[in-house]
Amino acid sequence: MKKASIKNKKYNESKCDQSPFCPVARVCPTGAVTRIKVGFLKSRISYDASKCIGCGKCTRVCPHAAFAMK
Repeated sequence: MKKASIKNKKYNESKCDQSPFCPVARVCPTGAVTRIKVGFLKSRISYDASKCIGCGKCTRVCPHAAFAMK
């Protein structure tokens, strides 16, 4: 499997529903996508491009297509 270039990774925050049950935060192997708790059942999704290895797991599990490899 060919890995996508890290610089081609796109995160569209407007598509993200900021769910406290975000599947992307659970599957990211490097912690590039994390969930920051803001309140009871409220959270914010944070993406750190410097930690991304370009594995593409986020693009496969995000139900809102907020992550893409271009």
